[in-house]
Amino acid sequence: MGLRISLSFEKTGSKLSAIIKINIFKKITVYNSSKEKETSKDEDDEKESKNLMKPLKNALPYISDFLKKTVKSLKVSKLENHLKFGLVSYADTAQYIGYIWAVNGFIKTLYPVSKVSAEPVFGDPVIDFKGCLDVDINLLKLLLPVVSLISKKEIRILIKTFRGDKNEK
Repeated sequence: MGLRISLSFEKTGSKLSAIIKINIFKKITVYNSSKEKETSKDEDDEKESKNLMKPLKNALPYISDFLKKTVKSLKVSKLENHLKFGLVSYADTAQYIGYIWAVNGFIKTLYPVSKVSAEPVFGDPVIDFKGCLDVDINLLKLLLPVVSLISKKEIRILIKTFRGDKNEK
């Protein structure tokens, strides 16, 4: 019994596009999005983020524990990424592309199904990438950690604060 989340993304120049697809049992499509969203920051958003900090700080240990437990229910079935990276300085480009290749090597050891690559572009400042990611989630293994997380008072306070409810306690 599983859920598959597929993410395809591409950034070329200043254009960024992403497609998210959610399937149940790997075949039934529940959600498919290819819309680009724009975000704007208001003073109200900054005010709400300050109010979220205290409940978030109190709930952080429980969220961290939840994330550790949910890793066991996740399986990366496909990970592909190609990065074009360049700076004006040839030396800086070579230095940073070396770091990127080192991280790519680490990713390949963690996920053998991954196909990650990086291409240097010398003399031109560029950061372009294209890739896709498929993650399978075992819902049965995720059920107990979710119930445990929601049973914590600090998490319920965080949810109420995030929703904007006046009764936080």
